[in-house]
Amino acid sequence: MGYAAVALTLMEYYGNPRFFAAAFPAADQVYLGLYPHPWWAGVSILLYLPVPLLIIRCGFRRPLRDYGLRLVLNRRQLALYGLVVVAMLPLVLHVSTRADFLQIYPFHGGAAQVWEAAYALQFVAREFFFRGLLVLGVGRYLGRYSVWVAVVPYTMLHSHKPPLEAFAAIVAGIILGEAARRTGSILGGVLVHVSVALGMDGLALRAR
Repeated sequence: MGYAAVALTLMEYYGNPRFFAAAFPAADQVYLGLYPHPWWAGVSILLYLPVPLLIIRCGFRRPLRDYGLRLVLNRRQLALYGLVVVAMLPLVLHVSTRADFLQIYPFHGGAAQVWEAAYALQFVAREFFFRGLLVLGVGRYLGRYSVWVAVVPYTMLHSHKPPLEAFAAIVAGIILGEAARRTGSILGGVLVHVSVALGMDGLALRAR
């Protein structure tokens, strides 16, 4: 929990695109202002995945499987996550036409292949941090209450987004956290998050 507080604070002040744009104004003008966004994705990946992995292996000396790094889900579990994606589709279709969402999404419309790859990878790291480290890791001590522990900082990450997305993050955090707790894997959460996020970007580009 201590590391989580430090990592989220670092992200808030030094991992956001605004910090990069202020620190490197010349680079901010290259490729239609692309670089601040991979900076955010790169810092997210660093703080949410490799650093916690080192803490788990070298500090806690625990197997990574205990923190959700299991790459196999049975058909029933995959079907469950598929239903989650289908259930979210009407909401994604709706918000992709709203002006408040189109002011944010996509984060960057240029260099699509480079940006979307980094964007997708940071969701892998984010799922490990919130559902693996916090839900499954803290769950060893708090049981299913760890889902609610993880929901609070996860929702706060969305505080600068439109209100509808921030409230949806509460629901998504509970569903994905409970699913990770039941399956012991973050894989399903990664598939849901990447599918919804890339779908939202595609629809937003189309609407623009």
